[in-house]
Amino acid sequence: MCMSEIKSITLRRFNAYCYVRIPYLLLSFREIAWFEAFDTKMLGTIVIDDDGEFNYMILARDKRKIFRAWDFGTSYETKEEAEAEMMAAFDKYENDGQTVYEQGDEKKLPQEFLVPQVPDEKLHPYYKILDTRGHEGAKNLINEIIYSFVDVDGNYIKDFQTTGFDGRLWELYLYTYFYSAGFDLNNSYKAPDFLVSYWGNEFAIEAVTVNKSEQFDEPNPSNLKEAFLLSLDYMPIKFGSSLISKLRKRYWEQDHVTGKPLVIAIHDFHQSSTMEQLGSMTWSRNSLIYYLYGIRPSFKTSENGNITLGIMDTKDGISQGFDPIEWHEWKGKKIESGFFNLPDSENISAVLFSNNATLTTFNRMGQLAGLGSPDTKMLRAMDVFNDDPNSITPHRVIKNIQDDDYEEAWGDGLVMYHNMNAKYPVDINCFQGISHVFFDKDRHIVYGYPEPNNVLNSMTIVLIPESGS
Repeated sequence: MCMSEIKSITLRRFNAYCYVRIPYLLLSFREIAWFEAFDTKMLGTIVIDDDGEFNYMILARDKRKIFRAWDFGTSYETKEEAEAEMMAAFDKYENDGQTVYEQGDEKKLPQEFLVPQVPDEKLHPYYKILDTRGHEGAKNLINEIIYSFVDVDGNYIKDFQTTGFDGRLWELYLYTYFYSAGFDLNNSYKAPDFLVSYWGNEFAIEAVTVNKSEQFDEPNPSNLKEAFLLSLDYMPIKFGSSLISKLRKRYWEQDHVTGKPLVIAIHDFHQSSTMEQLGSMTWSRNSLIYYLYGIRPSFKTSENGNITLGIMDTKDGISQGFDPIEWHEWKGKKIESGFFNLPDSENISAVLFSNNATLTTFNRMGQLAGLGSPDTKMLRAMDVFNDDPNSITPHRVIKNIQDDDYEEAWGDGLVMYHNMNAKYPVDINCFQGISHVFFDKDRHIVYGYPEPNNVLNSMTIVLIPESGS
């Protein structure tokens, strides 16, 4: 055996390939080392169990190209002994002529995301971007995740490649978060999109997106003042349209949802960024707070047009001031504010939000896992949550994602807005690694439990060396 064909890898790289762990099994053992063999034909890991014994496991691709346990050894006294035995076990697979190790329970062929199902002219422009230099990380990571994603509708890949790109990417982002956060996924139902459980606590999740509308949309704002003004009424109407459409579905009446917390997961894709204008993902998140809780930030406009936000003192520090409102109205459209106060909304336990389910995020995560081109560099400019109780201004930082102190997880951009009127409230301990927001109706205060690495918005610059350099 050529030992150079087997190399030690990071946990992040191992995770990029492996989506088969059963959460409760992690209570009985701990992974301590990870390996890749024969040009990613196989993976390996060394684990230590509750008895202090070391074990190895070899994973191979099944008929669907999903890495699953194939070979293992148990009860070794030292890590070195387990690793030596794993290397010896690898030896029999190096030249066996196989790339697929069928396990007998595979019912479907691999989901080949990179094989177009429609003519080139019908492919979504963002799907085509995956074949451009600098996007190898996103391409390889998405392809790997989709092997394990269960397509209950039967049209997931085609939608992803064409008109449903944004919505399908949002579903994939949620799936990846649920898996990485230790949820079990039940794929027995088509709707809502996800039925998940966390140590026996079940949740139904329905995903929805805010999309472009030629009849109603405003141009992207060119500065923060324009963005703020659009966030007051225009953007709440956009969020409201998508959320109310899901409220009308009455998912809580379905047998498999009844009695469980029901969460709507929403992402805004309606305006993309350009060199001249801010993309809606960078400024729309506060609008969701206004719409959900029926509030508006207090502010004053000076004679020269400058906007000053109202601030109030609380026992926990200063806070943004809010005024109650009843309606949002914008250029002929009018909707009632306070989604969580609407009839039937008590059946919606929370709204889960992100502005981070983008190709750029998958590209960064793929690059961090070593699935991208080694000569691609990425700089990320971020507004990060400021934990100073006497400030409402975020920290603004720029990081090279290859810096040793750069960290990123799938939950960093997720925020759960809890319904104070919910029939079945969500236990925040079940959704770890994300931020949680609540509304105090008596004091008119928005408060919460932010994730320390909560990224409010960001932009990533991809640096690609010239060919031949």
